[in-house]
Amino acid sequence: MADAVQKKPGFIARVKRFFRDIKGETKKIVWPTRSQIINNTIIVLVVMVIAAVVVGCLDIVASTLVRLFVNFI
Repeated sequence: MADAVQKKPGFIARVKRFFRDIKGETKKIVWPTRSQIINNTIIVLVVMVIAAVVVGCLDIVASTLVRLFVNFI
């Protein structure tokens, strides 16, 4: 019985450690600069517009094909 039994820390101790770890991790965050945020926002908006145009074109083509198919029958 020379080995000491490791006792699990209590709930309060675990909660304290959790928040202490969160505080340590948030200090490691590198926030983007204002210019990086603006550039990334512009990229997202351009990609959204391109995707909307592509989906719109596919919708027009699909609806035209369906209309032609329905009129053919």
